[in-house]
Amino acid sequence: MESLIRDVRFAVRTMMKKPGFTAVAVIIMALGIGANTAIFSLVRAVLLRPLPFADPDRLVMVWEDASYVGFPKNTPAPGNFADWRARNDVFEAMAAFRFFDFNLTGDGPPDKIYAYGVTSEFFPVLGVQPALGRVFTAEEDRPEAGNVAIISYPLWQSRYGGDAGIVGRDILLNDTKYTVVGVMPRGFQLLDFMGTEIRLWTPAKFSQRELRSHGNHYLQVVARLKPGVTIEQANNNIKTVTAQIARDNPDQASRLDAFVVSLRDELTGESRRPLIVLLIAVAFVLLIAAANLANLLLSRALGRSKEVAVRTALGASRGRLVRQLLTESVLLSFFGGLAGVAVAYWSFVFLRHLVPPGLALFVDLRIDMLVLVFTLALSVITGMIFGLAPAMQSLKVDLNETLKQGGGRTNLSVGHRRLQNAMIVGEVALAMVLLVGAGLLIKTFAHLSDQYASLHAESVLAVRTQLPDNRYSEPARRIAFYRQVLDQVKALPGVVSAAYTTSVPLDWKGGTNGILIEGRPVERGVDYDANHRQISPDYFSTIGIALRQGRQFNDGDNERTMPVAIVNEAMAREFWPGEEVIGKRFKTGGEASDPWITIVGVVSDLKQMAAEAPPKPEMYFPYQQQVGEQPWYAPRDLVLRTSVAPTSLVPALTAAIHQVDRDQPVSDVRTMKDVLGQELGQRETGTTLLGVFAALALLLAAIGLYGVLSYFVSQRIPEFGVRMALGAKSRDILWLVLKRGMGLALLGLAIGLAASFALTRLMQSLLFEVSASDPLVFALIALLLAGVALAACIIPARRAMKIDPMVALRYE
Repeated sequence: MESLIRDVRFAVRTMMKKPGFTAVAVIIMALGIGANTAIFSLVRAVLLRPLPFADPDRLVMVWEDASYVGFPKNTPAPGNFADWRARNDVFEAMAAFRFFDFNLTGDGPPDKIYAYGVTSEFFPVLGVQPALGRVFTAEEDRPEAGNVAIISYPLWQSRYGGDAGIVGRDILLNDTKYTVVGVMPRGFQLLDFMGTEIRLWTPAKFSQRELRSHGNHYLQVVARLKPGVTIEQANNNIKTVTAQIARDNPDQASRLDAFVVSLRDELTGESRRPLIVLLIAVAFVLLIAAANLANLLLSRALGRSKEVAVRTALGASRGRLVRQLLTESVLLSFFGGLAGVAVAYWSFVFLRHLVPPGLALFVDLRIDMLVLVFTLALSVITGMIFGLAPAMQSLKVDLNETLKQGGGRTNLSVGHRRLQNAMIVGEVALAMVLLVGAGLLIKTFAHLSDQYASLHAESVLAVRTQLPDNRYSEPARRIAFYRQVLDQVKALPGVVSAAYTTSVPLDWKGGTNGILIEGRPVERGVDYDANHRQISPDYFSTIGIALRQGRQFNDGDNERTMPVAIVNEAMAREFWPGEEVIGKRFKTGGEASDPWITIVGVVSDLKQMAAEAPPKPEMYFPYQQQVGEQPWYAPRDLVLRTSVAPTSLVPALTAAIHQVDRDQPVSDVRTMKDVLGQELGQRETGTTLLGVFAALALLLAAIGLYGVLSYFVSQRIPEFGVRMALGAKSRDILWLVLKRGMGLALLGLAIGLAASFALTRLMQSLLFEVSASDPLVFALIALLLAGVALAACIIPARRAMKIDPMVALRYE
């Protein structure tokens, strides 16, 4: 221990003598270790930290598979949930929940509340208990039962001041009294699949008609596996049960399938592979940073060869010298790690955008003890591994030659040169791999964004005015509200057009309906399903969807006229391939009394479910016509196209709505640019982050190449002087230096290209309309890297060109 303390003190004194060298080394390692610490914290929080539920590994979600109509992951129908619950052999319990929203009034200003209607098994399945009160009983989950609610901890604090007397009190939801029976604990949340924060829960109260429906899909289902049951066994069982449902209900579920996924995988979504890619990327950055540190230590070792020779001559053992040199490299790496913790902490603000929406309220990115242990271990291991080679090379000195040289220069040994060259080639190769990966993701993001260019999203504003069912149960009253609001809003200065819709694109990834097509009898194995939206006239021009055939809706499409619909091109291709679609008829219900609906128009496809998913069949209905289950699909989003900054109209817009109904909350104010940002935000953040890592790798590789060439030039000054004295031209010296530097860079570039062709195959699932071996990306990245390498080489090469032969010959 005393010897170790002496080594540490000596290492600190040595570093203080060279503050510039120390600062550069610490900064380089801080960037590499800080990036790794930050991404490790993110991966641990998202993929490794247990969910805040009882036995979370046994929690699963059950989804329908309706790939035959373009919905490989579909929300279950109530009838299917009821049959799964009754017939399965693998679940301890199952619960269903569906999305609600309420207008909360009384005890303050009107507020829009997003809620879940849950079956009575919901909270027991998750294994959570309220902080106050109780959960729902089975009797309260019946249609004839009274209205009760459980509120979230944030709502309890913000609206009711944490009053413990809230349990048993009545609150007004859509002007209807609900009795609060419980308050959930702080931190409890199971987000809507769109990432919406749920602030209230009520009983689902499925009617018998709903529980017999196998064609309307709007539920989410969570279940708890029996002890010892695996995901694979659950999948097999639920598929067997679903096959029985399909046989029993050929008119609604003839080709239905289902699958089970763990709740962890459900909440993390598709973030696992991007996070692993980032983890690999930061490992590459650390390797490049550590290689730079090794090169710095190698260069400094030459200046200390006299010291090593003297200490060896005085009897110091090789092991003792290696330990001293390793202590210095580990200390440099350790200080870099300490600075890296600060880098990681600063980056958490940015990294929070990479947390999947389903985990947003569970994940807390922080520097805790495990993170500090990881950083410490990473610092020590990096310092030891990348300090060992320079330390061993430092001992390969000829004592006689070194001591005879006095204060003169010490030339690189063959081993030194080979090690430095290998480091530079490796840095360039790793930078090439990162740059290619970043280039592919940047091109992917550009393709995803371009799909929505027709929207001119920065000019479109959307607000939500969900009407309460109790006050607007009559269709005529709803229609009057929409018409009056549109009249008020269209008169506002700066509004180009306005319309109502069930939901703006990408904002609600549900709302499908089964349909029957005229002239086609119900056949076993043949099902038709499409997105269902209700809109007002001018919606398509307001949102930016082009009309391809037929006409748009007008005010004449009302409850007294023939039911009509407009479909998108995907629905036309799917259900009427090669046929004239205008004039075709279908119905959304299976009853004989349900009206036939005539298609009067076809609009262009716009991906409304996900930016990367193929366009889904979609059908639009006039808001004045009662089609299907009106409360589910009734317009709720008011959309405006503006000639001014959209958000500047919010006060006037809110006032216009309150002129129609002063108790109507106005919520979810956002531009379509915000909606696209929510859809593509994680993509954008991940792409930006990988681009930053790639740029950092490129910078470090260029610095490393520059440093090696600069040292090469300083060591060859006498040689260059002799060459120039014997007639060599400046361009000959330039070529000599460039040949060495670019030779290393091009070798690294070639190795990096080969590695990129192999490794980018792992990224194929992250790409969209981009090949993992895209020749344009590879060519541009190769040119960029070669150009940066050339710039790094030219600076020391030009310095070599300016050497005065007389000065160089007197240098020694």
